[in-house]
Amino acid sequence: MDGIRTAEPDERLVEVWRAWGDAEVQIVRGLLAANGIESAIRGESTRLTHGFTLDGLAEVKILVHEPDAPRACELIASADGMTLCSACGKPAAEQDRVCRFCRAVLAGA
Repeated sequence: MDGIRTAEPDERLVEVWRAWGDAEVQIVRGLLAANGIESAIRGESTRLTHGFTLDGLAEVKILVHEPDAPRACELIASADGMTLCSACGKPAAEQDRVCRFCRAVLAGA
């Protein structure tokens, strides 16, 4: 795909977002791809098998190559008017009291 950075063979994949529905997965992956960031998903089979998500069960994790993670988090946060968690640097919604990734208490909570 044009514009997508080629990953090094030894690069780690890291989680940048957790989605609870196919539409959200496609939107976030599309945003990343449009900005030249390759992504992968983990956990899709559980969601498809059970057909629902509940408190993290069957959520889909969106992963990117480690060097792309900071930029990916900034893109996701800016696209939805979010901020970044000061503890882990991942996107956090304004209404969240606790970071969904590292469980740190968010500023203003």
